[in-house]
Amino acid sequence: MDKDYYEKGSVKIAEVTAVQLKKLEQRRKLTKKSDRMVICLVGLPGRGKSFIARKLQTFLKWRGNECEVFNVGKYRRQVQADHVARTEAQKKEKPDIRSTLRQSVGACDANFFDSKNPKAAELRQEAASAAMVEMLKWLDVEKSVEDHSYDHIWASATKASIQRSRIAIFDATNSTAVRRQWVLEECTSPEKRNGKLTGCMFVESVCDDQELLEENFRFKVQNSPDFKGMTEDEAIADLRHRVQKYEEQYETIDDDSQSYIKIFNLSSKLLVNHIYGRMAKVIVPSLMSWNIGSRAIYLCRSGHTGKPSYDGTSPKSESQKNARGDLLGPQGLEFRDNLEKFIKKEGHAFAKRKSDAMMMPFAPLHKETGTSVSGLAGKDDHPFAAPSCAKERPFSCHIMTSTMPRAVQTATWEQLPFPIEEMPNLNPLDKGDFTGMELEEIKELHPAWYAMLEEDPFLTRFPGGECYGDLIHRLETCIIDMEQQVSMVCVVSHVSVLQVLISYFRRTPVDKCTSNEVPMNTVIKFTPVSGGGWTESQHRLISDGFSDVDVDQATEEETILKSSNRPLAIWGDRSTPSMSGSSMDETQSFF
Repeated sequence: MDKDYYEKGSVKIAEVTAVQLKKLEQRRKLTKKSDRMVICLVGLPGRGKSFIARKLQTFLKWRGNECEVFNVGKYRRQVQADHVARTEAQKKEKPDIRSTLRQSVGACDANFFDSKNPKAAELRQEAASAAMVEMLKWLDVEKSVEDHSYDHIWASATKASIQRSRIAIFDATNSTAVRRQWVLEECTSPEKRNGKLTGCMFVESVCDDQELLEENFRFKVQNSPDFKGMTEDEAIADLRHRVQKYEEQYETIDDDSQSYIKIFNLSSKLLVNHIYGRMAKVIVPSLMSWNIGSRAIYLCRSGHTGKPSYDGTSPKSESQKNARGDLLGPQGLEFRDNLEKFIKKEGHAFAKRKSDAMMMPFAPLHKETGTSVSGLAGKDDHPFAAPSCAKERPFSCHIMTSTMPRAVQTATWEQLPFPIEEMPNLNPLDKGDFTGMELEEIKELHPAWYAMLEEDPFLTRFPGGECYGDLIHRLETCIIDMEQQVSMVCVVSHVSVLQVLISYFRRTPVDKCTSNEVPMNTVIKFTPVSGGGWTESQHRLISDGFSDVDVDQATEEETILKSSNRPLAIWGDRSTPSMSGSSMDETQSFF
C-alpha cells in the first residue's frame, strides 16, 4: 500500500471543491481566446524594450498573426517637434544650427522627462494617447473573410486554415502603476471596448547588470533620434540624466491580479504571473530564447543523392524514384566535405572575434560562477580560453538536421565530429498520397488539385499530408532552439522547411515563403544585428569554390516583386528543370 502511494499518489477520483474553483477562476478567465491582444512593454530607458518588441513582432508575424509595434517615442518626438515649431514661430531670434537639427526630429533632452515639468508631462500624455488611439484603431479593423470554396471532392480536406489574431505591442516606459492602469482601461474596459474583447498583458524588462547597461546605453545613443546632434559623451550624460528622472517615479509591476512577465537582464531570468493558454506556450519560450549574442546561423539543403534528374516528359524509371532513405552521391559527398571546411573556417573566425572582444576596453571581468546545470566554474575556467586538450574541438557549433539519412550524412564530418541533433521537425513537407511524385506528375494526374495548389500554395494541403501552413507549427520549437544558442548553429534540412525558416530570418511574409529560392550546394548565412534583425549572405561551395554571394538590403516589397514570376516551389532535394535555370547570383533580400 505504501509503495503504491509513493509511486502513484492517491487514486481517488478528483473532486470539485469550492477552494479548487476559486483558485482556478483567474486561470479560466485568462485562458479564453480573443482575436485581439495588447502586449504592453514596461521598463526604464536602455533596458532593451524595443529589441524585445522587434523580436516579438518577427516571431508572431511568422506564426501567421497580424502584429504591429506602436512606439510611443515616435509619437512623442512628433508631438515635441510640433510644440517646438509653434513656440519658435512666436520668437523673433533664430535658433542655432544644432538646436534646429535636434528640433527637426523632435529630440527631447532629460528635462522633458522630469515628473515636475507639467508642460512636458502634458505632452508625454498627448503622445501616449495618440499612440493608443492609433493602436486601437488598428486592432479594430475587421478582417476580410476569403472565399475558399472549391467544386472538388478534396476541397474541405485539403484546405488548411490559420487563426490570425491581431496583436499590438505598446512600446513605451509605462513606468507607473497609474499609467499601466490607464492602458488596461483603454484596452479592456467593457464600456470603452463594447463587444471588442481584447486581452492585455505586460512585459517588463528589468536590468541591473551595470556592464550590460553600459553596452545598452552606448547602442541607444548611437541609434536613437533623441541624441542626434550630440557627441557620444554628451548623449550618454543626457541619457543617464533621463534615466534618473524616470527612476524618481518608477514603479515596478507588483499587482499580481494582472497578467505580466518580468525579464531580468535580457532573459537571464523570467518571472511569469497569470500567463495561460497560447501566451504560455508561445510567448514565454520565445522570450526565454532570445539573446544579444553575435553567433551566425547557417542553413543549407542536404547534399545531392546522385539520382538522375526527372525531365518531366516521361514516366519515372526505378532509378529516378525518390526514397527517403537515399544516401549522398559523389556531388553530395563533395558538398559535405566543403561544408566541413567552410564551418571550420567560420568557426575559427568567430572564436577569434570573441577572444579579441574580451581584450577590448569595455570587456567585462570574468565572474567565477556557474549554474545548477553547468556546475560551479573553476578558477581557470574562461568562456573563450584555448582548449586544454588537443583533441577538444576548437569552437562550438550546434548541428541540427532532419532524420533523413542524406541530411545526417551531410553534417557528419571527420575533422569536426560535433554531436548531431536529429529532429523529425526538420523533415521535408509530407506530401501524403503524392509522396515521391514531382509537381509535373501531379499536374498531369490530378489537374483539379494542382489548380488549388497554384491558387494558394501556402494553405493547400497534400491529400493525407501537410501544407506549408502546417510546417509553422512543427518548426516553432526549432526556431526557439536556434535563437537560444550562443554558439554557431548549422541546420541541414530540405527545400520546404528551409523556405519557411528563411521567411523568419528575412522578416518576409510567411505565406509568400514558396517564392524563397533555396539553391543546392549553397550555405545561407544569417548574422544577427544589434537591433534584433539579421543580415544575410549566400556562400556557394561547389563549382566556384568558396565564392560569396552578398545579399543586397532591399525592401520587403522588392523581394515579393522579384519573386512573383518564379515557378512553384519544388518539395524535394533533387534539381529539376524548373529550378536548375535559376541563377545563384540573383539578388535576394531579408527585410
